[in-house]
Amino acid sequence: MAPLLKIFIQWLPTLPGTLKSKSHGQSTIEVPSFSEVYEQQYPINPPQAFHDKAIHTLDEETKQISSVSWGKDHLDIFGFNGENLTHKYWDGNQWNPSDHTMEQLGHGLATRPVSISWGTGRLDIFGLDEDGTILHQYYDGTAWKPDVAEFERLGKGCNPSEEIAASTWGPDSLDVFCRDPKDEQILHQYYNGHGWSELELFGGDVAIGPRVVSWGKNHMAVFFLDSDGEVNQRYWDGSQWSNEWDTFTNPKDYKFDTLSVSSWGENRIDVWAAERNSGLWHLYWDGHQWSEWECLSGPDDEPIDHVSVASWSVNKLDVVTLGRDDRQYRYKFYDGASWQPSVSGWYDRPGVEFESIPSVISWGPNRLDIFGVTADDKLLHQAWTGYDWYPGDEKWETLSEPHKAEAKSKSSSYGQESIEIELRV
Repeated sequence: MAPLLKIFIQWLPTLPGTLKSKSHGQSTIEVPSFSEVYEQQYPINPPQAFHDKAIHTLDEETKQISSVSWGKDHLDIFGFNGENLTHKYWDGNQWNPSDHTMEQLGHGLATRPVSISWGTGRLDIFGLDEDGTILHQYYDGTAWKPDVAEFERLGKGCNPSEEIAASTWGPDSLDVFCRDPKDEQILHQYYNGHGWSELELFGGDVAIGPRVVSWGKNHMAVFFLDSDGEVNQRYWDGSQWSNEWDTFTNPKDYKFDTLSVSSWGENRIDVWAAERNSGLWHLYWDGHQWSEWECLSGPDDEPIDHVSVASWSVNKLDVVTLGRDDRQYRYKFYDGASWQPSVSGWYDRPGVEFESIPSVISWGPNRLDIFGVTADDKLLHQAWTGYDWYPGDEKWETLSEPHKAEAKSKSSSYGQESIEIELRV
Protein backbone atom coordinates (compact mmCIF):
# COMPACT_ATOMS: atom_id res chain seq x y z
CA MET A 1 0.00 0.00 0.00
CA ALA A 2 1.34 3.45 -0.87
CA PRO A 3 2.55 5.51 2.07
CA LEU A 4 0.70 8.53 3.35
CA LEU A 5 2.73 11.34 1.80
CA LYS A 6 0.44 14.35 1.73
CA ILE A 7 -0.22 17.21 4.05
CA PHE A 8 -3.70 16.60 5.32
CA ILE A 9 -6.51 18.36 3.45
CA GLN A 10 -9.63 16.89 5.03
CA TRP A 11 -11.29 17.59 8.32
CA LEU A 12 -12.96 15.00 10.52
CA PRO A 13 -16.63 14.55 9.78
CA THR A 14 -17.33 14.37 13.51
CA LEU A 15 -15.26 14.93 16.61
CA PRO A 16 -13.87 12.35 19.01
CA GLY A 17 -16.02 12.13 22.09
CA THR A 18 -16.28 10.05 25.19
CA LEU A 19 -16.26 6.27 25.37
CA LYS A 20 -18.50 4.92 28.10
CA SER A 21 -18.05 1.22 27.48
CA LYS A 22 -16.87 -0.97 30.37
CA SER A 23 -16.29 -4.05 28.19
CA HIS A 24 -13.97 -5.68 28.02
CA GLY A 25 24.94 -6.33 21.19
CA GLN A 26 27.20 -6.48 19.37
CA SER A 27 29.07 -3.70 17.56
CA THR A 28 29.03 -3.86 13.77
CA ILE A 29 31.58 -1.99 11.70
CA GLU A 30 29.75 -1.25 8.51
CA VAL A 31 26.27 0.26 8.19
CA PRO A 32 24.80 -0.28 4.75
CA SER A 33 22.57 2.15 2.92
CA PHE A 34 19.04 0.97 2.34
CA SER A 35 18.29 3.57 -0.33
CA GLU A 36 17.96 0.87 -2.98
CA VAL A 37 14.90 -0.45 -1.18
CA TYR A 38 12.90 2.70 -1.89
CA GLU A 39 12.75 4.48 -5.20
CA GLN A 40 10.35 7.22 -4.19
CA GLN A 41 11.15 10.26 -2.10
CA TYR A 42 9.10 11.07 1.00
CA PRO A 43 9.55 14.80 1.53
CA ILE A 44 7.15 15.00 4.44
CA ASN A 45 6.59 12.19 6.88
CA PRO A 46 3.15 11.27 8.14
CA PRO A 47 2.34 12.72 11.57
CA GLN A 48 3.10 9.49 13.39
CA ALA A 49 6.75 9.94 12.41
CA PHE A 50 6.87 13.47 13.78
CA HIS A 51 7.43 12.43 17.37
CA ASP A 52 8.00 9.66 19.83
CA LYS A 53 4.82 8.10 21.08
CA ALA A 54 5.91 7.15 24.56
CA ILE A 55 7.02 10.09 26.65
CA HIS A 56 7.41 8.96 30.23
CA THR A 57 10.05 9.43 32.89
CA LEU A 58 12.19 6.68 34.40
CA ASP A 59 14.25 6.87 37.59
CA GLU A 60 17.35 7.77 35.57
CA GLU A 61 16.12 10.34 33.11
CA THR A 62 19.47 10.76 31.36
CA LYS A 63 19.17 7.34 29.75
CA GLN A 64 16.13 8.43 27.74
CA ILE A 65 16.39 9.19 24.03
CA SER A 66 14.21 10.61 21.29
CA SER A 67 14.32 9.82 17.58
CA VAL A 68 12.71 11.46 14.56
CA SER A 69 12.79 11.27 10.77
CA TRP A 70 12.04 14.09 8.33
CA GLY A 71 12.12 11.89 5.24
CA LYS A 72 13.43 8.85 3.41
CA ASP A 73 16.88 7.66 4.54
CA HIS A 74 17.11 10.20 7.35
CA LEU A 75 17.22 9.48 11.08
CA ASP A 76 18.09 11.78 13.97
CA ILE A 77 18.64 10.62 17.54
CA PHE A 78 18.74 12.98 20.52
CA GLY A 79 19.61 12.57 24.17
CA PHE A 80 21.50 14.48 26.84
CA ASN A 81 24.61 13.98 28.91
CA GLY A 82 23.50 15.71 32.09
CA GLU A 83 23.44 19.24 30.73
CA ASN A 84 23.95 19.24 26.95
CA LEU A 85 21.69 18.06 24.16
CA THR A 86 23.45 15.25 22.25
CA HIS A 87 22.80 14.28 18.64
CA LYS A 88 23.60 11.59 16.10
CA TYR A 89 22.17 11.24 12.59
CA TRP A 90 21.99 8.93 9.58
CA ASP A 91 22.29 10.83 6.28
CA GLY A 92 21.38 7.96 3.94
CA ASN A 93 24.93 6.64 3.69
CA GLN A 94 26.55 6.73 7.12
CA TRP A 95 26.16 7.66 10.77
CA ASN A 96 27.40 11.10 11.75
CA PRO A 97 29.50 12.52 13.30
CA SER A 98 30.91 8.96 13.25
CA ASP A 99 29.84 5.39 14.02
CA HIS A 100 30.49 5.70 17.76
CA THR A 101 30.25 9.38 18.68
CA MET A 102 27.55 11.92 19.43
CA GLU A 103 27.80 15.67 18.89
CA GLN A 104 26.96 18.22 21.56
CA LEU A 105 24.34 20.89 20.89
CA GLY A 106 22.38 23.13 23.29
CA HIS A 107 23.55 23.65 26.88
CA GLY A 108 21.42 23.71 30.03
CA LEU A 109 19.09 20.78 29.40
CA ALA A 110 17.89 18.95 32.52
CA THR A 111 15.37 16.48 31.07
CA ARG A 112 14.93 14.02 28.24
CA PRO A 113 14.61 15.86 24.91
CA VAL A 114 11.56 15.54 22.69
CA SER A 115 12.15 15.74 18.94
CA ILE A 116 9.63 16.43 16.18
CA SER A 117 9.71 17.49 12.52
CA TRP A 118 7.18 19.34 10.39
CA GLY A 119 8.85 18.52 7.07
CA THR A 120 12.00 18.13 5.00
CA GLY A 121 15.14 19.46 6.67
CA ARG A 122 13.32 20.72 9.77
CA LEU A 123 13.96 19.51 13.31
CA ASP A 124 12.57 20.95 16.55
CA ILE A 125 13.88 19.83 19.93
CA PHE A 126 12.27 20.63 23.28
CA GLY A 127 13.19 20.02 26.90
CA LEU A 128 13.19 21.66 30.32
CA ASP A 129 15.90 23.27 32.41
CA GLU A 130 16.20 22.90 36.18
CA ASP A 131 13.84 25.84 36.76
CA GLY A 132 11.07 24.38 34.61
CA THR A 133 11.65 26.70 31.63
CA ILE A 134 10.83 25.23 28.23
CA LEU A 135 13.95 25.05 26.06
CA HIS A 136 13.79 24.97 22.25
CA GLN A 137 16.47 24.41 19.61
CA TYR A 138 15.75 23.88 15.92
CA TYR A 139 17.47 23.02 12.67
CA ASP A 140 16.10 25.04 9.73
CA GLY A 141 17.78 23.07 6.94
CA THR A 142 21.01 25.05 7.03
CA ALA A 143 22.02 25.61 10.67
CA TRP A 144 21.03 25.07 14.29
CA LYS A 145 19.13 28.01 15.81
CA PRO A 146 19.39 30.13 17.86
CA ASP A 147 22.96 28.77 17.89
CA VAL A 148 24.70 25.41 17.87
CA ALA A 149 25.24 25.47 21.65
CA GLU A 150 22.20 27.50 22.73
CA PHE A 151 18.51 26.95 23.41
CA GLU A 152 15.72 29.43 22.92
CA ARG A 153 14.01 29.95 26.29
CA LEU A 154 10.21 29.86 26.18
CA GLY A 155 7.66 29.80 29.01
CA LYS A 156 8.62 29.14 32.63
CA GLY A 157 6.48 27.22 35.09
CA CYS A 158 6.69 23.54 34.13
CA ASN A 159 7.53 20.76 36.54
CA PRO A 160 11.16 19.90 35.62
CA SER A 161 10.83 16.36 36.99
CA GLU A 162 7.84 15.46 34.83
CA GLU A 163 7.08 14.87 31.16
CA ILE A 164 7.02 17.38 28.36
CA ALA A 165 5.13 16.65 25.13
CA ALA A 166 5.28 18.31 21.71
CA SER A 167 3.50 17.94 18.39
CA THR A 168 3.16 19.48 14.94
CA TRP A 169 0.50 19.09 12.24
CA GLY A 170 2.52 20.82 9.52
CA PRO A 171 4.79 23.77 8.64
CA ASP A 172 4.82 26.63 11.16
CA SER A 173 2.82 24.60 13.67
CA LEU A 174 4.31 23.70 17.08
CA ASP A 175 2.48 22.86 20.29
CA VAL A 176 4.21 22.11 23.60
CA PHE A 177 2.56 20.77 26.77
CA CYS A 178 3.89 20.25 30.30
CA ARG A 179 2.63 20.01 33.88
CA ASP A 180 2.29 22.75 36.47
CA PRO A 181 4.09 21.60 39.66
CA LYS A 182 1.64 23.48 41.90
CA ASP A 183 -1.69 21.93 40.97
CA GLU A 184 -0.83 19.19 38.42
CA GLN A 185 -2.70 20.92 35.60
CA ILE A 186 -1.41 21.00 32.03
CA LEU A 187 0.30 24.08 30.64
CA HIS A 188 0.36 24.85 26.89
CA GLN A 189 2.46 27.05 24.60
CA TYR A 190 2.25 27.21 20.81
CA TYR A 191 3.98 28.64 17.74
CA ASN A 192 1.81 29.82 14.81
CA GLY A 193 4.47 30.84 12.27
CA HIS A 194 4.70 34.42 13.55
CA GLY A 195 5.75 33.94 17.15
CA TRP A 196 5.26 32.06 20.39
CA SER A 197 2.21 32.46 22.60
CA GLU A 198 2.44 32.90 26.34
CA LEU A 199 2.43 29.76 28.46
CA GLU A 200 -1.26 29.20 29.24
CA LEU A 201 -3.19 27.07 31.74
CA PHE A 202 -4.81 24.16 29.90
CA GLY A 203 -6.58 22.32 32.72
CA GLY A 204 -6.80 18.70 33.77
CA ASP A 205 -5.96 16.89 37.01
CA VAL A 206 -2.91 14.96 35.81
CA ALA A 207 -1.26 11.93 37.39
CA ILE A 208 0.63 10.76 34.27
CA GLY A 209 1.09 12.78 31.10
CA PRO A 210 0.45 14.82 29.10
CA ARG A 211 0.58 13.01 25.75
CA VAL A 212 -0.25 14.75 22.45
CA VAL A 213 -0.86 13.57 18.89
CA SER A 214 -1.86 15.23 15.62
CA TRP A 215 -4.37 13.38 13.45
CA GLY A 216 -4.70 15.82 10.56
CA LYS A 217 -4.13 19.36 9.41
CA ASN A 218 -5.02 21.75 12.24
CA HIS A 219 -6.18 18.89 14.45
CA MET A 220 -4.66 17.42 17.59
CA ALA A 221 -5.66 15.71 20.81
CA VAL A 222 -4.13 15.84 24.30
CA PHE A 223 -4.37 12.91 26.73
CA PHE A 224 -3.43 12.16 30.33
CA LEU A 225 -4.08 9.61 33.07
CA ASP A 226 -5.87 10.89 36.17
CA SER A 227 -5.44 9.69 39.76
CA ASP A 228 -7.89 6.85 39.08
CA GLY A 229 -5.75 5.66 36.16
CA GLU A 230 -8.40 6.63 33.62
CA VAL A 231 -7.64 8.14 30.21
CA ASN A 232 -8.75 11.75 29.67
CA GLN A 233 -8.83 13.62 26.36
CA ARG A 234 -9.27 17.16 25.06
CA TYR A 235 -9.05 18.00 21.33
CA TRP A 236 -8.54 20.89 18.91
CA ASP A 237 -11.06 20.77 16.06
CA GLY A 238 -9.40 23.29 13.75
CA SER A 239 -10.89 26.39 15.32
CA GLN A 240 -11.22 25.79 19.06
CA TRP A 241 -10.48 23.43 21.93
CA SER A 242 -13.23 21.17 23.24
CA ASN A 243 -14.71 22.70 26.37
CA GLU A 244 -14.35 19.73 28.69
CA TRP A 245 -12.11 16.74 29.22
CA ASP A 246 -13.60 13.47 28.02
CA THR A 247 -12.98 10.55 30.38
CA PHE A 248 -12.73 7.03 29.01
CA THR A 249 -13.98 4.26 31.26
CA ASN A 250 -11.24 1.70 31.76
CA PRO A 251 -11.83 -1.98 30.97
CA LYS A 252 -12.49 -4.14 34.05
CA ASP A 253 -11.83 -1.14 36.30
CA TYR A 254 -8.08 -1.38 35.73
CA LYS A 255 -6.02 1.53 37.00
CA PHE A 256 -3.64 2.29 34.14
CA ASP A 257 -0.17 3.65 34.87
CA THR A 258 1.31 3.67 31.34
CA LEU A 259 -0.07 5.74 28.46
CA SER A 260 0.95 6.37 24.84
CA VAL A 261 -0.87 7.82 21.84
CA SER A 262 -0.21 7.67 18.10
CA SER A 263 -1.74 8.27 14.67
CA TRP A 264 -1.16 6.67 11.27
CA GLY A 265 -2.81 9.59 9.43
CA GLU A 266 -5.90 11.74 9.20
CA ASN A 267 -9.02 10.63 11.06
CA ARG A 268 -7.10 8.12 13.16
CA ILE A 269 -6.01 8.13 16.82
CA ASP A 270 -4.65 5.12 18.71
CA VAL A 271 -4.46 5.03 22.51
CA TRP A 272 -2.28 2.49 24.34
CA ALA A 273 -2.53 1.89 28.08
CA ALA A 274 -1.28 -0.70 30.56
CA GLU A 275 -1.05 -1.56 34.23
CA ARG A 276 1.08 -4.20 35.93
CA ASN A 277 -1.71 -6.80 36.12
CA SER A 278 -3.74 -5.79 33.08
CA GLY A 279 -1.58 -6.41 30.02
CA LEU A 280 -1.63 -3.93 27.12
CA TRP A 281 -4.96 -2.39 26.08
CA HIS A 282 -5.71 -0.54 22.84
CA LEU A 283 -8.44 1.93 21.89
CA TYR A 284 -8.84 3.80 18.59
CA TRP A 285 -10.80 6.60 16.90
CA ASP A 286 -11.72 5.83 13.27
CA GLY A 287 -12.97 9.28 12.24
CA HIS A 288 -16.54 8.62 13.37
CA GLN A 289 -16.46 6.86 16.72
CA TRP A 290 -14.29 5.30 19.38
CA SER A 291 -13.77 1.55 19.41
CA GLU A 292 -14.13 -0.69 22.42
CA TRP A 293 -10.97 -1.48 24.36
CA GLU A 294 -9.09 -4.52 23.02
CA CYS A 295 -6.51 -6.49 25.01
CA LEU A 296 -3.21 -7.16 23.22
CA SER A 297 -1.45 -9.14 25.96
CA GLY A 298 -2.52 -11.14 28.98
CA PRO A 299 -2.05 -10.50 32.71
CA ASP A 300 0.30 -13.50 32.90
CA ASP A 301 2.68 -11.98 30.34
CA GLU A 302 5.67 -9.85 31.32
CA PRO A 303 4.29 -6.62 32.87
CA ILE A 304 4.63 -3.64 30.54
CA ASP A 305 6.53 -0.57 31.68
CA HIS A 306 6.34 1.59 28.54
CA VAL A 307 4.89 1.45 25.04
CA SER A 308 6.28 3.04 21.86
CA VAL A 309 4.46 2.97 18.52
CA ALA A 310 5.34 3.82 14.92
CA SER A 311 3.42 3.55 11.65
CA TRP A 312 4.85 3.53 8.14
CA SER A 313 1.50 3.74 6.34
CA VAL A 314 -2.25 3.78 6.77
CA ASN A 315 -3.46 0.58 8.48
CA LYS A 316 0.04 -0.30 9.67
CA LEU A 317 1.13 -0.30 13.33
CA ASP A 318 4.38 -1.38 14.94
CA VAL A 319 4.35 -1.65 18.74
CA VAL A 320 7.42 -2.07 20.95
CA THR A 321 7.18 -2.46 24.73
CA LEU A 322 9.65 -2.40 27.60
CA GLY A 323 9.22 -5.18 30.16
CA ARG A 324 8.73 -3.87 33.68
CA ASP A 325 10.75 -6.63 35.34
CA ASP A 326 13.09 -8.16 32.75
CA ARG A 327 13.84 -4.87 30.87
CA GLN A 328 13.50 -6.64 27.49
CA TYR A 329 11.93 -5.17 24.38
CA ARG A 330 9.00 -7.01 22.76
CA TYR A 331 7.40 -6.34 19.40
CA LYS A 332 4.16 -6.93 17.52
CA PHE A 333 2.56 -5.39 14.44
CA TYR A 334 -0.77 -4.84 12.76
CA ASP A 335 -0.60 -5.67 9.02
CA GLY A 336 -3.88 -4.05 8.00
CA ALA A 337 -5.97 -7.15 8.64
CA SER A 338 -4.79 -8.74 11.88
CA TRP A 339 -2.25 -8.58 14.68
CA GLN A 340 0.97 -10.55 14.27
CA PRO A 341 2.08 -12.95 15.65
CA SER A 342 -1.45 -12.95 17.18
CA VAL A 343 -3.79 -10.66 19.08
CA SER A 344 -2.15 -11.49 22.40
CA GLY A 345 1.23 -12.76 21.15
CA TRP A 346 4.58 -10.98 20.96
CA TYR A 347 7.95 -11.36 19.28
CA ASP A 348 10.92 -11.12 21.65
CA ARG A 349 13.81 -8.79 20.80
CA PRO A 350 16.23 -10.93 22.83
CA GLY A 351 19.66 -10.69 24.35
CA VAL A 352 19.74 -7.19 25.86
CA GLU A 353 18.48 -5.55 29.05
CA PHE A 354 17.53 -1.94 28.36
CA GLU A 355 17.37 1.01 30.72
CA SER A 356 15.57 3.30 28.29
CA ILE A 357 12.13 3.48 26.83
CA PRO A 358 12.25 2.04 23.28
CA SER A 359 12.45 4.82 20.71
CA VAL A 360 10.73 3.67 17.52
CA ILE A 361 10.53 5.49 14.21
CA SER A 362 9.81 4.86 10.50
CA TRP A 363 11.04 6.82 7.50
CA GLY A 364 8.82 5.07 4.96
CA PRO A 365 7.13 1.86 3.77
CA ASN A 366 8.38 -1.39 5.30
CA ARG A 367 10.99 0.43 7.37
CA LEU A 368 11.26 0.40 11.15
CA ASP A 369 14.10 1.58 13.40
CA ILE A 370 14.33 0.76 17.12
CA PHE A 371 16.78 2.48 19.47
CA GLY A 372 17.55 1.84 23.13
CA VAL A 373 20.16 2.50 25.82
CA THR A 374 21.62 -0.22 28.03
CA ALA A 375 22.71 -0.10 31.67
CA ASP A 376 26.33 0.43 30.57
CA ASP A 377 25.34 3.43 28.43
CA LYS A 378 25.53 1.85 24.99
CA LEU A 379 23.17 3.19 22.36
CA LEU A 380 21.87 0.20 20.37
CA HIS A 381 19.96 0.05 17.10
CA GLN A 382 18.02 -2.56 15.17
CA ALA A 383 16.22 -2.00 11.86
CA TRP A 384 13.60 -3.81 9.80
CA THR A 385 14.64 -3.26 6.16
CA GLY A 386 11.54 -4.66 4.50
CA TYR A 387 13.11 -8.12 4.19
CA ASP A 388 14.80 -8.91 7.49
CA TRP A 389 16.22 -7.45 10.69
CA TYR A 390 19.56 -5.63 10.54
CA PRO A 391 22.17 -6.51 11.82
CA GLY A 392 20.31 -9.76 12.69
CA ASP A 393 17.21 -11.07 14.38
CA GLU A 394 19.04 -11.39 17.69
CA LYS A 395 21.77 -8.79 17.12
CA TRP A 396 21.98 -5.06 17.78
CA GLU A 397 24.20 -2.46 16.16
CA THR A 398 26.19 -0.34 18.67
CA LEU A 399 26.00 3.35 17.78
CA SER A 400 27.85 4.79 20.76
CA GLU A 401 30.24 3.25 23.23
CA PRO A 402 30.65 4.22 26.87
CA HIS A 403 32.89 7.07 27.99
CA LYS A 404 35.82 8.05 25.79
CA ALA A 405 38.77 9.60 27.61
CA GLU A 406 39.71 12.14 24.98
CA ALA A 407 37.56 14.82 23.37
CA LYS A 408 37.95 15.00 19.61
CA SER A 409 36.73 17.65 17.15
CA LYS A 410 35.36 16.79 13.76
CA SER A 411 33.12 18.58 11.27
CA SER A 412 29.80 17.09 10.27
CA SER A 413 27.35 17.72 7.45
CA TYR A 414 25.27 19.70 9.94
CA GLY A 415 28.31 21.96 10.17
CA GLN A 416 28.72 21.49 13.91
CA GLU A 417 31.55 20.37 16.16
CA SER A 418 31.36 16.82 17.42
CA ILE A 419 32.88 15.49 20.61
CA GLU A 420 33.24 11.98 21.97
CA ILE A 421 31.29 11.88 25.21
CA GLU A 422 29.85 9.51 27.70
CA LEU A 423 26.52 8.47 26.23
CA ARG A 424 24.08 9.22 29.01
CA VAL A 425 21.52 9.96 26.34
